[in-house]
Amino acid sequence: MIVRRFVLAVGLLMLASTSQAQQKEPIGPFVIDLRMVSSGLPSGPGWTPLLPAATMVPSRGLGFEVGTHFNVLRGRSMALGIGGTWLVARGSTSPPALPEATTSTGTQIVPDVTTRVTGLAPQLSLNFGHSLGWSYLSVGLGRTRAESEATLAGGATTFAPRDSARVKTLNYGGGARWFVTDRLGVGFDLRWHKVGLVPASATHPGAGRASLLVAGAGIVLK
Repeated sequence: MIVRRFVLAVGLLMLASTSQAQQKEPIGPFVIDLRMVSSGLPSGPGWTPLLPAATMVPSRGLGFEVGTHFNVLRGRSMALGIGGTWLVARGSTSPPALPEATTSTGTQIVPDVTTRVTGLAPQLSLNFGHSLGWSYLSVGLGRTRAESEATLAGGATTFAPRDSARVKTLNYGGGARWFVTDRLGVGFDLRWHKVGLVPASATHPGAGRASLLVAGAGIVLK
């Protein structure tokens, strides 16, 4: 029993010594992020179809985010990186089973609404830490697309869908990454996407600016 405890203590000391040595190593040259996200969805006028007053519109959705970043300038405890992420998120709402949501014949008049957001977010990042873990701040200018449609029971689509096409989007935020092995780690990211105006056209009524908060967590590879 004493020998076992002694071996365990020695092992922990060796691990601590190794960790201290590794912590002095600079941030690595690149990382790949794979995250599950909770994303805001644009829900203001113009972003969704023209709907009955009682319709509920999704304001948040679930999805995923994939990104890669290259640290082009690396110092002892800081690094300047370039990269980007690809975001896909989707949310939907359905009307409650209430009498006011139906006509006298029992036909649904309030639709289900589904909104999907996709976006490419290039980023310039400033990273602080070491090879076993670091935090970062980043900012960039990319493009976001929002698609929204409404359907009645039975799949009828009597509402004109909305498609914003690609809209200029400023993104900024930060996060952190920690590594449990030389190649595998975990990380999180909190980011605001400031989506620009959608101009009015023959196929779209136009839409105002939207601010989407995206929170994600997942695994990191290097």
